Amino acid sequence: MSRPEQPPNALPPGLAAFLKDHPYACLTQAAERGTGLVLQAPGHDIESARGRVPIHLRHELYHHPAAPVIRPLVTIYDQPIRPLAFETFINVEDPRQHDDFAALALQSELAMLFYDEQLQHRLTKVVALRDPANILAILHVANQLLAATPAAQFDFNLAKVAVMRAMQL
Repeated sequence: MSRPEQPPNALPPGLAAFLKDHPYACLTQAAERGTGLVLQAPGHDIESARGRVPIHLRHELYHHPAAPVIRPLVTIYDQPIRPLAFETFINVEDPRQHDDFAALALQSELAMLFYDEQLQHRLTKVVALRDPANILAILHVANQLLAATPAAQFDFNLAKVAVMRAMQL
Protein backbone atom coordinates (compact mmCIF):
# COMPACT_ATOMS: atom_id res chain seq x y z
CA MET A 1 0.00 0.00 0.00
CA SER A 2 1.52 3.30 -1.02
CA ARG A 3 1.33 6.48 1.00
CA PRO A 4 -0.63 9.42 -0.38
CA GLU A 5 1.75 12.01 -1.75
CA GLN A 6 2.16 15.07 0.44
CA PRO A 7 1.94 18.52 -1.11
CA PRO A 8 5.23 20.43 -1.38
CA ASN A 9 6.26 22.07 1.91
CA ALA A 10 3.66 20.10 3.89
CA LEU A 11 4.59 19.84 7.55
CA PRO A 12 5.46 16.43 8.98
CA PRO A 13 2.54 15.19 11.14
CA GLY A 14 4.43 15.49 14.45
CA LEU A 15 5.46 19.06 13.70
CA ALA A 16 1.93 19.97 12.59
CA ALA A 17 0.52 18.52 15.83
CA PHE A 18 2.95 20.63 17.86
CA LEU A 19 2.20 23.85 15.96
CA LYS A 20 -1.60 23.59 15.86
CA ASP A 21 -1.99 25.17 19.30
CA HIS A 22 0.49 28.02 18.80
CA PRO A 23 -0.59 31.22 17.01
CA TYR A 24 3.08 32.23 16.65
CA ALA A 25 5.97 29.80 16.59
CA CYS A 26 9.49 29.40 15.30
CA LEU A 27 11.71 26.34 15.27
CA THR A 28 14.58 24.82 13.39
CA GLN A 29 13.94 21.94 11.02
CA ALA A 30 16.46 19.79 9.18
CA ALA A 31 15.80 19.47 5.46
CA GLU A 32 17.56 18.18 2.37
CA ARG A 33 19.34 21.50 1.87
CA GLY A 34 20.35 22.04 5.50
CA THR A 35 18.66 23.55 8.50
CA GLY A 36 15.76 25.89 7.94
CA LEU A 37 13.27 27.75 10.09
CA VAL A 38 9.60 26.91 10.28
CA LEU A 39 7.61 29.97 11.31
CA GLN A 40 3.93 30.06 12.10
CA ALA A 41 1.95 33.29 12.18
CA PRO A 42 -1.50 34.57 11.32
CA GLY A 43 -2.02 35.04 7.59
CA HIS A 44 -2.14 38.86 7.82
CA ASP A 45 1.33 38.93 9.41
CA ILE A 46 2.70 36.64 6.72
CA GLU A 47 1.23 38.87 4.02
CA SER A 48 2.88 41.88 5.63
CA ALA A 49 6.27 40.15 5.30
CA ARG A 50 5.95 39.62 1.53
CA GLY A 51 8.23 41.42 -0.86
CA ARG A 52 11.51 43.10 -0.04
CA VAL A 53 11.63 43.77 3.68
CA PRO A 54 14.70 43.96 5.90
CA ILE A 55 15.28 40.83 7.98
CA HIS A 56 17.75 40.61 10.84
CA LEU A 57 18.94 37.24 12.13
CA ARG A 58 20.86 37.10 15.39
CA HIS A 59 22.11 34.18 17.49
CA GLU A 60 22.46 34.75 21.23
CA LEU A 61 23.94 32.50 23.92
CA TYR A 62 22.76 32.64 27.51
CA HIS A 63 24.59 31.06 30.42
CA HIS A 64 21.99 29.94 32.92
CA PRO A 65 23.07 27.78 35.90
CA ALA A 66 20.62 25.06 34.80
CA ALA A 67 21.69 24.91 31.11
CA PRO A 68 23.15 26.94 28.28
CA VAL A 69 20.49 28.34 25.94
CA ILE A 70 21.06 29.41 22.35
CA ARG A 71 18.39 31.82 21.18
CA PRO A 72 18.13 32.44 17.43
CA LEU A 73 16.09 35.61 16.90
CA VAL A 74 14.54 36.69 13.59
CA THR A 75 13.22 40.22 13.23
CA ILE A 76 11.29 41.12 10.09
CA TYR A 77 10.98 44.87 9.64
CA ASP A 78 7.71 44.76 7.72
CA GLN A 79 6.41 47.53 9.98
CA PRO A 80 9.46 49.45 11.28
CA ILE A 81 7.71 50.70 14.43
CA ARG A 82 6.38 47.23 15.27
CA PRO A 83 8.49 44.61 13.49
CA LEU A 84 7.50 40.96 13.44
CA ALA A 85 9.87 39.00 15.69
CA PHE A 86 10.34 35.27 16.22
CA GLU A 87 12.57 33.40 18.61
CA THR A 88 13.45 29.78 19.07
CA PHE A 89 15.67 28.03 21.58
CA ILE A 90 18.40 25.47 21.01
CA ASN A 91 19.17 22.83 23.62
CA VAL A 92 22.75 21.75 22.83
CA GLU A 93 22.30 18.64 24.95
CA ASP A 94 19.71 17.37 22.44
CA PRO A 95 21.71 15.78 19.57
CA ARG A 96 19.17 16.74 16.90
CA GLN A 97 18.99 20.38 17.98
CA HIS A 98 22.78 20.52 18.35
CA ASP A 99 23.32 19.12 14.87
CA ASP A 100 20.65 21.33 13.28
CA PHE A 101 22.30 24.43 14.74
CA ALA A 102 25.80 23.23 13.78
CA ALA A 103 24.61 22.70 10.19
CA LEU A 104 23.97 26.45 9.91
CA ALA A 105 27.73 27.02 9.95
CA LEU A 106 27.99 25.02 6.71
CA GLN A 107 25.23 26.93 4.92
CA SER A 108 25.39 30.19 3.02
CA GLU A 109 21.61 30.70 3.25
CA LEU A 110 18.77 30.05 5.65
CA ALA A 111 15.34 29.16 4.29
CA MET A 112 12.39 30.41 6.34
CA LEU A 113 9.07 28.70 5.62
CA PHE A 114 5.97 30.52 6.85
CA TYR A 115 2.76 28.67 7.75
CA ASP A 116 -0.60 30.19 8.62
CA GLU A 117 -3.22 29.28 11.22
CA GLN A 118 -4.38 26.31 9.13
CA LEU A 119 -0.73 25.17 8.83
CA GLN A 120 -0.74 25.93 5.13
CA HIS A 121 2.56 27.03 3.60
CA ARG A 122 2.13 30.67 2.57
CA LEU A 123 5.60 32.08 2.02
CA THR A 124 9.27 31.17 1.79
CA LYS A 125 12.03 33.69 2.36
CA VAL A 126 15.76 33.08 2.17
CA VAL A 127 18.34 35.12 4.05
CA ALA A 128 22.10 35.01 3.76
CA LEU A 129 24.13 33.51 6.58
CA ARG A 130 27.18 35.71 6.61
CA ASP A 131 29.10 34.63 9.70
CA PRO A 132 29.55 30.86 10.07
CA ALA A 133 32.47 31.43 12.46
CA ASN A 134 30.09 33.13 14.91
CA ILE A 135 27.75 30.12 14.84
CA LEU A 136 30.69 27.79 15.52
CA ALA A 137 31.95 30.04 18.33
CA ILE A 138 28.52 30.11 19.99
CA LEU A 139 28.25 26.34 19.70
CA HIS A 140 31.76 25.84 21.10
CA VAL A 141 31.06 27.99 24.16
CA ALA A 142 27.63 26.37 24.64
CA ASN A 143 29.30 22.94 24.59
CA GLN A 144 31.80 24.11 27.21
CA LEU A 145 29.01 25.46 29.40
CA LEU A 146 27.09 22.22 29.00
CA ALA A 147 30.14 20.17 30.03
CA ALA A 148 30.51 22.35 33.14
CA THR A 149 26.84 21.94 34.13
CA PRO A 150 26.37 19.11 36.66
CA ALA A 151 23.98 16.49 35.26
CA ALA A 152 21.82 16.64 38.41
CA GLN A 153 21.44 20.41 37.90
CA PHE A 154 20.66 20.31 34.16
CA ASP A 155 17.18 21.60 33.29
CA PHE A 156 16.91 23.13 29.83
CA ASN A 157 13.22 24.01 30.22
CA LEU A 158 13.92 25.98 33.39
CA ALA A 159 16.76 27.84 31.67
CA LYS A 160 14.65 28.51 28.56
CA VAL A 161 11.78 29.95 30.62
CA ALA A 162 14.23 32.23 32.45
CA VAL A 163 15.61 33.49 29.13
CA MET A 164 12.09 34.01 27.76
CA ARG A 165 11.13 36.07 30.81
CA ALA A 166 14.30 38.15 30.70
CA MET A 167 14.24 38.72 26.92
CA GLN A 168 10.57 39.21 26.11
CA LEU A 169 9.83 39.84 22.45
